[in-house]
Amino acid sequence: MNKKSGAYYTPYPLASFISDYLFNRLSPRDKVIKILEPSCGEGVFLKAISQSFWDIDFKVDAVEYNKEAAVYSQKLADNLLLDCNVEQADYLTWSFDNANTYDLVVGNPPYISKKLLTDEQKELCQNIHATTDEFGSEIHNIWTSFLADGINRLNEKGILAFVLPAELLKVKFGEKIQKELLNKFQRIEIFTFSTNVFPNIEQDTIILFLYKQSKQEGLYFTTINSTTCLIKNRFKLKRKRSLEKMKLKWSSYPLLEKQIKKIGQIKRKIPSITDYCETIPGIVTAANNYFIATKTTVDEYELEEISKPIIQKGIYINGCVTLSESKLGKLISDDKPAFFLDFSKTDFTNSKHKEYLERGKECKIHQRYKCTLRDKWYEVPGAWISEGFFFKRCHGYPKFIFNEASALVTDASYRVKVKEGYDIKSLIFSFYNSMTLAFSELQGRYYGGGVLELTPNEFKTLPIPYIEISEESFANFVEAFHKKRSIEEILEVNDQLLLEENLGFSAEEIGLLRDVRTSLLSRRLSISKSQLI
Repeated sequence: MNKKSGAYYTPYPLASFISDYLFNRLSPRDKVIKILEPSCGEGVFLKAISQSFWDIDFKVDAVEYNKEAAVYSQKLADNLLLDCNVEQADYLTWSFDNANTYDLVVGNPPYISKKLLTDEQKELCQNIHATTDEFGSEIHNIWTSFLADGINRLNEKGILAFVLPAELLKVKFGEKIQKELLNKFQRIEIFTFSTNVFPNIEQDTIILFLYKQSKQEGLYFTTINSTTCLIKNRFKLKRKRSLEKMKLKWSSYPLLEKQIKKIGQIKRKIPSITDYCETIPGIVTAANNYFIATKTTVDEYELEEISKPIIQKGIYINGCVTLSESKLGKLISDDKPAFFLDFSKTDFTNSKHKEYLERGKECKIHQRYKCTLRDKWYEVPGAWISEGFFFKRCHGYPKFIFNEASALVTDASYRVKVKEGYDIKSLIFSFYNSMTLAFSELQGRYYGGGVLELTPNEFKTLPIPYIEISEESFANFVEAFHKKRSIEEILEVNDQLLLEENLGFSAEEIGLLRDVRTSLLSRRLSISKSQLI
């Protein structure tokens, strides 16, 4: 694994399955089959193809950025007696110098975030995207450019098979790609996994098969639970007609057709969270370990007069829906980093403040990118307190917190400010129901270890059955939340009030929403860093 190069080499059994699967779907076979492998690494797909395609004529063009890997792959191909040319090159550049089309495009393209790409690579990626209708000009990760170029290189009966990040199914920019694939291919097959294929990375993966022509059209999904399922073809592809119509993004594939239809109806009718509030990310310090201090550090450097309470992580207030003074006090007494240092409030007449500032320079905090953008590197902007906040990442269920203790929050949270005529306590109470939590699973994306993340837009568009509640009702809710053994105890009570009495949902409809949430939650939590193959 190499994060900077995006190289996550494919386990051989996975490459072997893909090669065998493609061989059985090829037609006709009365000509030389032209194959492209755009990121061949150390040749695992070349080896697999040599085994699967041994009795037909084929020619492989392979490209690899890493010089040592390219040399190794060419030697491997020669030893296997393959008609194969491995070219050592940046595929982004290679693609503009080669206009060949292929019967098969197969491989595991690199996964490199935009922030790690050079300016030249970003421009090349944008140029490749421009050759497609829906990919858009914005680049998020290099793999989308490999996919766009691979699509354009298929001949009229071509097939593409890529191992890709499962973010294709989850993220906002993935919706544009989904639309493009539906427009260009008669059949799409997506193999998902119940555990991670690649060890030691927080990356859920899929296998994507795209067919330019097919007698059985449509969008199909299957979930693979073990190596045996692949090797012995113990899986069943199920067509998802509602997803073909883009009713929801493809991450909802585990749901039944009737569930997808119901979710779509709800989405069109129920107001979203931003009808009731505004959301703004928390403070971006650029160096939490420096700008957020423990009580011990505050006392040592006499920083009390410029310190403000802050919550850095959701783990500090697990199991709560309110940040109380006592909860904050416990964090402080446990010497957790709970004080934000606001250096805009000092004139540095205190020598201890100057000493702390010098300590930051010794650690080169002032050279960090976001610090260099400030007029004074040590003055963090945006230090204002919100009445509520929402942690963008969670595990079992989302955390929406009433800020009773008037603490600041970092950008691990979204600060929530209710609009005129609404109440923060009522909004938080209304959030906890099976419908809103089901949509949290639907609209968010997840990572290895089962962490759910909601981006600002994903949070803002969550549907919520808002009702006004009294101070007494909220106090009872806070106590019940604290004493609960599971979130289901809260949902059981709130569903009746918010969904049945307020929205008029039937018991069957509420049951459907609970099943949706359970299905997607189970899928998310089953994803771990374990190695499938």
